[in-house]
Amino acid sequence: MKLKKIKRLLKSLLLQGNWNYENMQGTGFAFMLDEINREESFNIPDSVIKRELTYFNTHPFLLMFVVGVWFREFLDKGDPDQYKKIYSSAFGALGDSFFWHALRPTSFVIAVLFSFYNPFIALILYLFFFNFFHFYFLYNGFDIGFQYGKETIKWFNKILFNRWSEYFDAITSFLLGFILVMIIHKNGFDGNISIYASGISLFLLGTFLAKKIDLIYSFVAIMFFVFLFKVTVGV
Repeated sequence: MKLKKIKRLLKSLLLQGNWNYENMQGTGFAFMLDEINREESFNIPDSVIKRELTYFNTHPFLLMFVVGVWFREFLDKGDPDQYKKIYSSAFGALGDSFFWHALRPTSFVIAVLFSFYNPFIALILYLFFFNFFHFYFLYNGFDIGFQYGKETIKWFNKILFNRWSEYFDAITSFLLGFILVMIIHKNGFDGNISIYASGISLFLLGTFLAKKIDLIYSFVAIMFFVFLFKVTVGV
């Protein structure tokens, strides 16, 4: 069973292999339906699977939930295409918010923090931390979507997924401040209160401006002000 799920996960990574402007991820979605239809012996006619070669677009890390919902609804004589559209849009927004705008920055600052001690460990930690969530959802997504069907959103509400971005943003902000303290410490300004005050002010200003533009640009703005801070104090 576990081997089957691992193979399914690896196949799901091919979702965007035939991405195109006509049906976006539609070909990849139909490919996954066909593969699982054969694996599970659902005996859904090929003509039905081929009808899914239409427009489809969602966050690739949440794909398998939509696939699971589709099969559950089809086998229950529901309307799989309706929930395919609903969940593909919802997961597209939720996935972008969490994976790109929250998890990736958090993974980055954790790696930066550990790079003070060992850059190699920092790189490994970055890859592990980011991909843990990625692979967990792809590994378990089908089973959860198939179990809950059109009620899959209940599982996401249960784990408070819509709040994860806020939690990770808070962690990122805290760790960025911690990194700034580490920079000050390593450059011998430990006892200088004015240096800490200047650094915190620049950090808060960078965070404020970055959030007004877009969260993903936080690093650009904040690192610019850190650089400005280093130049100002002559580090």
